[in-house]
Amino acid sequence: MIKKYFLRYLSVLLLSAGLLLTVSSCKNSIRNILSQEEYDRYDSPDKLAEFEFERTKDPATGRVPRELYLAALQQTIQSKANAPLSFGYGVWTERGPNSDVVGPSNGNTRANSGISSGRIRAVMIDSSDATHKTVWVGGVDGGLWKTTDITASPATWTLVNDFLTNLAIAAICQDPSDVTGNTMYFCTGESYYNGDAVQGNGVFKSTDHGVTWTYLPSTSSYTNCTRILCDYLGNIYLATRGTGLLRSTKASGGAAWTIITPSGLLPDICDMEISSTSVAGRLHVVSGIFSTQAYRYTDIPITVTSGAGWSAPATPFPSYAMRAEIACYGTTLYALPADGSFQVPTIYKSTDGGVNWAATTGQPTSGWASGQGWYSLAVDINPADPTQVIIGGLDTWKSTDGGATWTKISSWVGTIGQYVHADQHKIVWFDHGNKIIFACDGGIHYSADGGTTIRDRNMGLRIKQFYSCAIHPSTTNYFLAGAQDNGVHQFNNPGLSSTVEVTGGDGAFVAIDQIQPQYQFGSYVYSNYRRSMDGGASWGQVNYGNHGQFINPFAYDNNLKHLFASYDAGTYFYWINPQTGTSAFFNSIASFAGAKVSAVSVSPYGSDTVYFGTSAGRVVKLANASTASPTEYNITGGSMPSAYL
Repeated sequence: MIKKYFLRYLSVLLLSAGLLLTVSSCKNSIRNILSQEEYDRYDSPDKLAEFEFERTKDPATGRVPRELYLAALQQTIQSKANAPLSFGYGVWTERGPNSDVVGPSNGNTRANSGISSGRIRAVMIDSSDATHKTVWVGGVDGGLWKTTDITASPATWTLVNDFLTNLAIAAICQDPSDVTGNTMYFCTGESYYNGDAVQGNGVFKSTDHGVTWTYLPSTSSYTNCTRILCDYLGNIYLATRGTGLLRSTKASGGAAWTIITPSGLLPDICDMEISSTSVAGRLHVVSGIFSTQAYRYTDIPITVTSGAGWSAPATPFPSYAMRAEIACYGTTLYALPADGSFQVPTIYKSTDGGVNWAATTGQPTSGWASGQGWYSLAVDINPADPTQVIIGGLDTWKSTDGGATWTKISSWVGTIGQYVHADQHKIVWFDHGNKIIFACDGGIHYSADGGTTIRDRNMGLRIKQFYSCAIHPSTTNYFLAGAQDNGVHQFNNPGLSSTVEVTGGDGAFVAIDQIQPQYQFGSYVYSNYRRSMDGGASWGQVNYGNHGQFINPFAYDNNLKHLFASYDAGTYFYWINPQTGTSAFFNSIASFAGAKVSAVSVSPYGSDTVYFGTSAGRVVKLANASTASPTEYNITGGSMPSAYL
């Protein structure tokens, strides 16, 4: 961290002195000395959320118009029914990676030659499989997937459906009252204010063991769902952000819903669990997402109302203005309450079904939630021994003595130990305490021995989220693509195949020189670039700090060999020798009207002519863009809204 803040401070000093922005030999020397201290990290989901919100909000209201989004989805469905997707657009072939390896220049190494995929929050062990090998997972925007043998390495994943009207699967459950296991539900839309939170549109149901899925129109307004589960009688419970806690009876089957949020609690349910301590199960609920937490429980979930039937704990765990994650098995519960710093300072435990809570006598290393407790938080209990519990934040930790001591059991980076990708969202401990599944920003990881040995199950799970792509001018099948939380990937083969993660952290915009393709460019977040001068074989860093957008748009001029990008408000960045040098500058442009650049395009028709879009809806043309005195033309249309362009 010293490195990051020192370099940022040095950049501020240079700017304050009125100097042109450049990476000096002094700064490069400092970076080289400290280069091993910190990797490009797979995190900053809060910045991704901000980035996505700014791109999709209605400028007139300042919010994302979810109702218009749903209408657009329905229109898309109708269009698909009326004409084949490929009509008039040629033949399309899926080219996403089915696996990956870490490149030699990437500091984000993985133990045990691990493979990554994309973010997963929804995991379900199929109750109809007596071997407990069949597992269903939902990508946050990658649809529904299934394997019939999670123990196999690699597991064989089948894409169940990625043509649903919504692909942001947040949670999935099976109706235990249906002995065939045929009745299933999943809910959509992430709830924790990350970038996918706008994408939900309710609940889907299957009555044929997941072969086909039907959308439940009664849930169209439930756009941000956190949990869905069934009690032992087949009633359904849905936890949402914004609408609160809802129940649908087995007879209704999701056709109608009743709000049962405990009186006095906010309608933002961050977690919900059900135990076996009563006929239908004791229902445990925690409310509060970026708002005050509160915990309640009930032994009559099938008849409880908002005003009656809920119990408050006699001794609660602390209420912070954030979020809490809970796990339960019988009368044993653990709680991870995140505070205003997005940390979990203390882990709490109850042994009487949630009536009384007390701090566990030991805690993992301070800051184990890595300042991301609002986003990536998970916990589960060994069903064979409630004194054993595993928690997850950035990495995972295990206790075998009821929380008195904790041992770190995985790392997102490194060459030894157990690799589990960063940012834990779901932990499922099953099959009498032997098997564990970890769901995170890098997919699915599996242990058959209680967490001692962990291996990924990501081969064939094609759910990476890509921001950008660059195509080689002459080498067929060579692409670069930047992936959310999964680095810049290098494609070299036809069809579905393995890719090389050449740089780590978030992979953003990429470019390949179309005349001299040995020069290739990737980017991390903001104005931090990755460069190859040998056709992608090796990569170096040229960092200009936290300027521009989180995922920062840039465009490369193949003729003049210049690079243009977003910088601070009212300015743009231009790098005049990106192939081999570090001479970069920025200009203030009056026509930007104080907004940040949101899109960049180099004109193929005029030398050194570049077009810029801004976050406030301006379209600006610059002539002589790579000089200190460009000529600007505000060509914004008169009817254009002041929206992110």
